[in-house]
Amino acid sequence: MAKNKIKQNVPTRYFTQKNRDKLEGALFGGGVLGMAAFILFYLLVYWYYSMIGLYLGGSCIIAYIAITSKKVKDDGYDAHVKEFIEKNKLAPTAKYSLSLYDAGRGYVKLCKDRKLRSSLYCISEFEFGRESFDLTLTEIDFCETGDGAPKVTKKQYSLPIGMPYTVEDFTVETAEGKKNMQYLVLAPEDGAPIKLPIDTTSCDSDEIISKIKGRR
Repeated sequence: MAKNKIKQNVPTRYFTQKNRDKLEGALFGGGVLGMAAFILFYLLVYWYYSMIGLYLGGSCIIAYIAITSKKVKDDGYDAHVKEFIEKNKLAPTAKYSLSLYDAGRGYVKLCKDRKLRSSLYCISEFEFGRESFDLTLTEIDFCETGDGAPKVTKKQYSLPIGMPYTVEDFTVETAEGKKNMQYLVLAPEDGAPIKLPIDTTSCDSDEIISKIKGRR
């Protein structure tokens, strides 16, 4: 998804940084081997030859540090998202809620833990009554504005219990590979469909769907 002139804050660095895993692995391995050669040559052969291992190992380690020092890791991005939500008091307070990355929009990565992370984070809160339920949808786009500040959008809906809904699979294609995600799609009679990212393996998701159906 093309977005121009965006300030390089933590999220935009995370999604636009180059994947250099192979190079990082090679440099780290070279550093370990070089330092091991330095120790072995120093103890068993001749100290002069050990300087070769020290030079090669040290060069690899310095290059590895230079490449990785500005890299935003998966847990660093997660921590940034959590900190923003807590600082701005956006954490869900409803008894039933979903808090997930919307990997169908924005910048998306398939990470080392095989999880999808997106620049768009969605918090869906449900308050259920006897005949209807209230849905508060908070969307945070961490890469939306030109000044680097996240864009927060809130939408509120009042919907009937037993309303039509579907759970749809969506295939996300990234530079790192493909992975499926799911949406809970609510279909109000007098409005456009409402798509919420959902984790179908979660007990919370099962309970929310059961409540929408009207089962107690």
